[in-house]
Amino acid sequence: MKSKLTSRFLRSEHGSLSIEAVLVVPILAWAITATFVFFDAFKTQYISQRATYTIADMLSREETPVDAPYLASLHEMYDYLSNGDGANTLRVTVVERKTDEDTGEPYLDLVWSEGVNVQKYVNLSVIEDRIPNISVGEQLIVVESEQEWSPAFGVGLADYKFYEIALARPRFSPKLCWETTAGCTTPPVGSPGGSADDGDPDLGGGTG
Repeated sequence: MKSKLTSRFLRSEHGSLSIEAVLVVPILAWAITATFVFFDAFKTQYISQRATYTIADMLSREETPVDAPYLASLHEMYDYLSNGDGANTLRVTVVERKTDEDTGEPYLDLVWSEGVNVQKYVNLSVIEDRIPNISVGEQLIVVESEQEWSPAFGVGLADYKFYEIALARPRFSPKLCWETTAGCTTPPVGSPGGSADDGDPDLGGGTG
């Protein structure tokens, strides 16, 4: 009797659909949720990149010294473009290739650096390896941003901070000055050394 019941149980297919549903539905639900979370992460990264490039493009067009209120307004714009809540960081650094008076060797000099919700640079040790070669006397604008991201659902991804960097040359003036930078004066528009092309100023960018 026991053998017959066991044999009948093993051959029976009643309830197999329910068992399959119990096994598959959680996996399917996780896959759909994970797809949404991964899409949101890549979307956030893309928006952060474009917002950073936009800020760099705006700064490349400036013909007068920038100041703290202007930088704060750029941070607000970055927040608006990236759907931030004000906690994002934005740092602008201007570097210039100069020639050492003693050795005659070219070197990269930190002209000025300012940030919102982040410390300014006092030297270029952190980003020097990310700056391309430029000519002596040429300036480069370095815009960095960081945006925190948290997954809406727990699918195995932890909180992440998207780091973006955009590089641009001054377009209509050879220099981009900070209001209190000693010895930094903006030559008149059209003076030698300025870049008047209206092409894409981005020299490169990346994520961290």
